[in-house]
Amino acid sequence: MADLMVQIDGVTYPLADCFWVRVNSQGCVVGAVRPDFRGDVIATPQQAQREWSSTKRQRASDERHGMQHLLFSPQQWKEQAKPCFLGRCNHSPTV
Repeated sequence: MADLMVQIDGVTYPLADCFWVRVNSQGCVVGAVRPDFRGDVIATPQQAQREWSSTKRQRASDERHGMQHLLFSPQQWKEQAKPCFLGRCNHSPTV
């Protein structure tokens, strides 16, 4: 996987350096997975979503509730995801 590259906001990164994140409708990151989780390459948002929502019914629920699966650069991870995991974000709590 070391040779797979992705472009995020005009900057190229090795896919292995990035993170797939699960973002709720409020913009809060509620989950994350590495692109090489369990030795499988996770290269698309749909593949990332399946890490959390394995059934078609769960995926449909994700869509109804505004759940997104985004690829974050290392910098985006530090600035946008890490604060959510540390409870330091400014997002509204969701049920």
